Amino acid sequence: MSGDERPYDAVLFDLDGTLIEHEESPATAFEAACAARELDPFCRPETLRLAKRVVAAETTDLDAATFGRRVFETAGAAAGVDVDGAALASAYEAAFDPGTASRRPGVGEAVSASDSLATALLTNGPERTHAPKLDAVGLAGRFDATVFGDDVDRVKPAADPFERALAELGCDPERALKVGDSLATDVRGATALGIDAAWIPDERASVPPGEPKPTYVLPSLADLSAVIGGSRP
Repeated sequence: MSGDERPYDAVLFDLDGTLIEHEESPATAFEAACAARELDPFCRPETLRLAKRVVAAETTDLDAATFGRRVFETAGAAAGVDVDGAALASAYEAAFDPGTASRRPGVGEAVSASDSLATALLTNGPERTHAPKLDAVGLAGRFDATVFGDDVDRVKPAADPFERALAELGCDPERALKVGDSLATDVRGATALGIDAAWIPDERASVPPGEPKPTYVLPSLADLSAVIGGSRP
């Protein structure tokens, strides 16, 4: 199939929760982060996910460090606990050992399917912690462009990382597809720029009320080949 017949020229991948997963569960990582800060765990991972959605919905004007800090401050406020959000966010990220990262199911098929397209990796995480994850799962150097959270002034869902990736790839928004597990950052940021979005849900199969609607909902990354090799819906 020629490039003109394909619906997209580029695929923009998220990292954590999309291409890779960790042996450490979010609950285990949060407990370790709280222990490092001499805190009792004050919420469940579901509260952190909700806090992330709240922060992403409130603004698109945050750098990586501020975004992470606000997530933990928001979760702490919901639990009635005053926390050092910056320190806790740093401890939480450090709790995930890059050596325990593994590829999510379907990554091989998704990467192979995108071989003939331009590809980019967009993650809100800093290079110091996320580059080792790419090394650990054999994806380092696999993408034509890589945008870490500390490469841009504002992180997803802000336009900055998307626009930087598109510029490096020489691709127009309407010819790109964003693939990610987060409605709050991946789907919201992409659709705001006119980029189609493929959502890989973790446990949910439907989009909650008030959340941005993706172009596609894919049960697995293995299903990506049908999207980028076919026609638009």
